[in-house]
Amino acid sequence: MTSQRKVILEALKMSKSHPPADKVYEYVRKKLPNVSLGTVYRNLETMYLNGMIVKIETPDGQKRFDYDTSVHPHFRCENCGKIEDIPLDLHAPELDPRSEWVKNRQVKSSTLHYQGLCEECAAQ
Repeated sequence: MTSQRKVILEALKMSKSHPPADKVYEYVRKKLPNVSLGTVYRNLETMYLNGMIVKIETPDGQKRFDYDTSVHPHFRCENCGKIEDIPLDLHAPELDPRSEWVKNRQVKSSTLHYQGLCEECAAQ
């Protein structure tokens, strides 16, 4: 665990907005002024591939990142792009480990996304 990765994790842990890499970079740069945007991008990708964080790819191609690696649903506002954890206990049903389909595969992750208008955009 490098000092850069520790600060990146700190940035993600403090944020509930599922920030894109450039916002993570802004936070990290305050703590580590010599860090480059490329370094933050590479570390985010490595941390994602190692299961340390979650990467959320939006329909517009933007990548957002989440510290919480537990299975939980997200809501994306189609108007402002905000991504939120759904604060309900609405987890996707687990796959039955006894089924033939599951026995022949290794399921490593799942995602559940909802989209619509967030509270602020719906009020407008």
